[in-house]
Amino acid sequence: MKEKKKIWSIYTRIFHIMLITSVVTAYLLIEKENQLTSHVLAGYLVALLISYRIIWGFLSVKCSQHQDLLRKIPDVPRYFLNYFNKERGEYMGHNPASALYVLLIMNLLILVTVSGSLLYGIQENSGIFASLNKNYSDWMLFTESFHKITTTVLLIFIISHITGVILNLIFNGSDVILGMATGKRRGTDFDVILLPIQHLFGVVWIVSALSLAAYFYENPDNILTEDKNERIDFRSESYETSSSCGSCHLVYPAYLLPEKSWSKMMDNLEHHFGKDASLPEEETQIVREYLMNNAAEHSTKEAALKILDRMKDNVPLAITHTNYWVERHKDITKEQFAADYGIKSDCRTCHKTIRDGLIQDTEIKFKY
Repeated sequence: MKEKKKIWSIYTRIFHIMLITSVVTAYLLIEKENQLTSHVLAGYLVALLISYRIIWGFLSVKCSQHQDLLRKIPDVPRYFLNYFNKERGEYMGHNPASALYVLLIMNLLILVTVSGSLLYGIQENSGIFASLNKNYSDWMLFTESFHKITTTVLLIFIISHITGVILNLIFNGSDVILGMATGKRRGTDFDVILLPIQHLFGVVWIVSALSLAAYFYENPDNILTEDKNERIDFRSESYETSSSCGSCHLVYPAYLLPEKSWSKMMDNLEHHFGKDASLPEEETQIVREYLMNNAAEHSTKEAALKILDRMKDNVPLAITHTNYWVERHKDITKEQFAADYGIKSDCRTCHKTIRDGLIQDTEIKFKY
């Protein structure tokens, strides 16, 4: 049996650990709305790590070069056909399957992080692509779907990779797991020695990634996550709407219902949820115009677009009757609403910025 030789540098091994940690962190936070900032920052860290890894592949480091990986791709069919016998051969560094995996996973991670950054800008009006929210909000649903699909494919690849490593260990006695810890593996007759310039790049690679991670931890609110949403001053925008609606309940942002809902509501103010909310004709017209001009159809907010997308043919008069609202709050039981939240229409319990017309994911305060 060949003696183990060092083929993975300390930089590659630290990168591997940091990449796994960042991807797992981002995935675990994917469904936690109030942890969106942390999810995004983990994604940015993944993007930085992969960017450096791509450059590393062009620096003539044996076993890490892109050309070494590409050279093994034609052997993938033969490798799998002979997976359970010794005819599959020994390979320096990556075997054909893992070489293919590395190339695919790097491309997938690029797609996931780029689509995530674009989505953050378009959907949340935040981050470096926040300017896209104003003119490209129509792409929100497509970008979200693309990000979810690429994330799902990424998860499948990760699971298949882990499965392959375990099978390789069981049936072929592979030392890949231990190799990523020690940097040493069988299958080569020489140690991989780095040149000074490669060492320099490796140090820059790891130190900058660790520094960025530390910066993100201490400063989650930074230029990469900056929120560009502006608060709505209902009183200055429409005193009549603020005073008339606000005298009985929270002034809800007009973008939470479509024009047809506001129109129907204003036509029946004398029967406004069991009360007579009639207004003088002139004031009614002012309130109607404000609500219609700022309805969901005229907003680039995530909630507005998704309310319209899931509206179908119904004309809800209450925000809590929209399909999107029901979908987003389905995990809160009637008992929880009664015990902890009071009434469904009081958004202030969880949405701390609702008085400013904002429904920010990062500001959601869950009680369940």
